[in-house]
Amino acid sequence: MSAPLVRAVAAAVALAFLAVLVAALGGPKALVAVLAAGTGVLAAVSLLLSLAAVSAMRSAAAAADAIRFCDYASRASGGRRSDPAGLVEAFNAMAKSVQESVETASHAQSRLMAALNSSIDAIVAVDADSRITFANDAARRLLSPHGQELVGSPFAWLVPDDRLVNALRASSVEGRSLSVIIERPNKQYLQAVTTPILSGGDWASLAVFHDLSEAKRVEQVRRDFIANVSHELRTPLAALKSVIETLEGGAKDDPASAADFLSRADSEVDRLVQMVEELLELSRLESGDIPLAHEALDLPLILRNAVDRLSRQAQRAGVELTLELEYGLPPATGDSDMLERVVINLVHNAVKFTPRAGSVHVRAVAGDGAIRVSVRDTGVGILPEDLPRIFERFYKADRSRGGGGTGIGLAVARHAVEAHGGAIYAESTPGEGSIFTFTLPSSAS
Repeated sequence: MSAPLVRAVAAAVALAFLAVLVAALGGPKALVAVLAAGTGVLAAVSLLLSLAAVSAMRSAAAAADAIRFCDYASRASGGRRSDPAGLVEAFNAMAKSVQESVETASHAQSRLMAALNSSIDAIVAVDADSRITFANDAARRLLSPHGQELVGSPFAWLVPDDRLVNALRASSVEGRSLSVIIERPNKQYLQAVTTPILSGGDWASLAVFHDLSEAKRVEQVRRDFIANVSHELRTPLAALKSVIETLEGGAKDDPASAADFLSRADSEVDRLVQMVEELLELSRLESGDIPLAHEALDLPLILRNAVDRLSRQAQRAGVELTLELEYGLPPATGDSDMLERVVINLVHNAVKFTPRAGSVHVRAVAGDGAIRVSVRDTGVGILPEDLPRIFERFYKADRSRGGGGTGIGLAVARHAVEAHGGAIYAESTPGEGSIFTFTLPSSAS
């Protein structure tokens, strides 16, 4: 409602109230009495102005109630003089009741808006012309990352997907609820559910967006796992079958050839055994079936043992392997054997993917209430698109790093570190090397 119209309504109500009082009390003296009790009238007019600013319908209803009340008071008095202060008091009581009703409705609307803005799902309402009439905070973050205004904008400008635009139109025109899955840039998948809004004024239909990106990612990981485990099992089994066929073809009669093929078969069996053991260990770690020892850790000893075990492999590969321990490392608790396997896995990978004359440096430092162990190599590095997935089981960044392995070791390492309350992550630049780091919480008080 415009300001002039608000003032006109308030003035009309005030004049009507005065006229009724003059008629009831019998003459100009009543007007003087009303002016003497002007505080109540001004309060009523102020309230009506506030109500008019909130809603035209509420203002008109309040004004009508006031006029009906005054008319009732005049008729009830039978034309006799009435106490103006009593009428003003009654009017103020009615005005207070109306104000409380408006405040209750306002609080209910505020709670509704707070609930909508707290939703993690984006919620958008559009009118019959598919222009946005409402958007919650999640919708603003999703559809307007740069902060442009959503309300009043055509929906098709922000989500240019014909299926979704048609679904919104069908919801508003035909009264149907529809569900559409759309793909946005950066592999973001959204499920949009459109529903009609009955008796919603300029709100014709509603669209609720649910982010399916994580579910799609997990589904892709599951598919990759099945494909990778099938490949990893097929390779050694095919090699074993080839060895057996060769031996049956006559190689068993040649002692030298038989010994060579049996050695190959033994290596493939060892690979299968390692894969099965790592899968079992990973499964137990994920399910929490492996009891985690809580003993005082001698972290320098754990790191020295891991480096000593891999020093010969590093020498054969022509890689320099070094260890650096910060003086006075704080104490920590955990499972020594499990953490030693984590370090061995990281150092083994670093040596395997570092070319001759390269280096692998193991370092342990303390800071921010935690111990940080890093394994830095000067190897071939990891491609950026592979880096986020290297801790997934059976995922191998063969395109950038090459080489063998089961692809389970890093997944085991991640679960082992997280079981200790730590975290593990990797940084890499293709052609320059990688840094694998894991943290352990310090038990120092």
